[in-house]
Order: sequence, then C-alpha cells, then structure tokens
Amino acid sequence: MKNVIFGLAITAALAVAPAAMARQADTLIGDARRQSGLEAEMARLRQTSPGSARDGVCPLVRGASAEVNAYVAARLHQVARQAGATYAKRACEPNVVVLFSAQPDQLIREAAQSKRFNYRGAPADAVQAFKAGGQPVRWVHGGDVRGSAAGDARPHNALVVVDAAMAQNVKVSALADYLAMVSLADVRVRPAPANSIMSLFDTSGASPAALTPADQAYLRSVYRAR
Repeated sequence: MKNVIFGLAITAALAVAPAAMARQADTLIGDARRQSGLEAEMARLRQTSPGSARDGVCPLVRGASAEVNAYVAARLHQVARQAGATYAKRACEPNVVVLFSAQPDQLIREAAQSKRFNYRGAPADAVQAFKAGGQPVRWVHGGDVRGSAAGDARPHNALVVVDAAMAQNVKVSALADYLAMVSLADVRVRPAPANSIMSLFDTSGASPAALTPADQAYLRSVYRAR
C-alpha cells in the first residue's frame, strides 16, 4: 500500500546549531554531523517519499549518541515484531522517524520554514499540537481513513521529536519503550490502557519502567485488526 500522505524530509536533523548538540550526560545527544554518511542519507530522503508503515515498519533514529540511536531502533524492531507488525526489508524508505534534539522548538520551526517537514494528510489540530507542544516527546502521525476501519490505530507513518534536555533523566530503556508505543500506535485514535508506559513523564507518581503487559496486549490488538 502506497498511500503516502505524510512526507518527511529529514534534513532538519542537520540544521541544529552546534550549541544545540551539547552533550546531555553524553548519552542522549550525539553529533549527527559525525555520523558516517548521514548527509548523503538525508539528501536522499529529501528527494523520496516515505513508505507506509502498513507495508512494514522502517525506522530512522537520529540525533542521539550512536549507541542510543542503535538501541532505540533495535527496540522498535523488537516491539514491532512482538506486536505482530510487519517489519520492512533492509532496503526501505523510513516511515518511523525519531529525532533527538536539545532545541526541538528550533528544529521544528526551522523545518517548517524550509518545508523540510511535510504534514500533508495529518490532522490540522495534531500538526498544531506537534509544533506548539512543550512535552518531552511530541509526535504526529500520517494516516488515511480510506480502506481503514473506524478506530484503526495503525499509523501510516510517524514523526517523533524528543526534547533531549527534558528526557535526560529518564532511563534510555524506558524512553525507547515509550517511543515504540507512540510510533507504532496512534493512542489518540485508540486510547492506551490505564496502566501504561504512556505515563512515563507523569509527575503524579511512579510510572512503569517498560511496556506493561497491558501495553503489549494493546499493541497486539492494534496489529491484529487488519
């Protein structure tokens, strides 16, 4: 299925000022400019359209240290497989993009000005919330109701931006599970369970440190509804 309605041009990952790439305990923030072949990859992505996650999940994680980027991508793979989601073959166009930034507002603002992020197909209120939100993690999904059942929570693709400064005190393993949850399911279409990793950033009390059994059942049900 090639209902590409939410284009992603990811060169904005390179537009962060050097000061914005300052180390956050040398874990979340890395120097994207030093990652091998990144500029060529970004240029290629700008000229192509993302696939649909319904053709197979194909993640791209950038902006953190190489170790964190790799860990988050691997965890996305693992969670997708456990949920029953199809995972794309090696040669694929990214449809789940996770960007870490110490200045996410600047990243999103500059990307909008240069039209590096294309929000076609995403609901206007979701786009506005993504641009204006001050949460540790913000995301927007592309989706298409044509041929989809009501309440279908499988996004066609996802753009996720992590405020590395706000997330720096969260365990990377817990953050990766949170990112997997918001990347693989549209929790606004189909609310997540009460006992969920989605409470990771709540200040009201203790939150799960990983996907809960209820989260895992939720994701399986999302990908079983085809």
